[in-house]
Amino acid sequence: MIKLYHGSTVDIKEIDLSKSRPNKDFGKGFYLSADKEQAWRMGEFKSRTEGGRPILNTYLFDEELLNTNQLKYLIFSEYSKEWAEFVFLY
Repeated sequence: MIKLYHGSTVDIKEIDLSKSRPNKDFGKGFYLSADKEQAWRMGEFKSRTEGGRPILNTYLFDEELLNTNQLKYLIFSEYSKEWAEFVFLY
């Protein structure tokens, strides 16, 4: 199990991909970070731009689910050249 975070202005108890906005940086999806501070800063940003108060949603994720081929995902273990190239490509 890995702990992941999502910064928002909404307390999200259960992830529902049908509620995801379609025009996000990398397409429709639910974005998580292992970096708690980064997720908190996203919640603060959303609070300033959309109103409300920042909320840090925390989830435990079973990494074994990645072996089911039901999810499309990328994992970058650190901020690297490959991470930056991916971000700037999309």
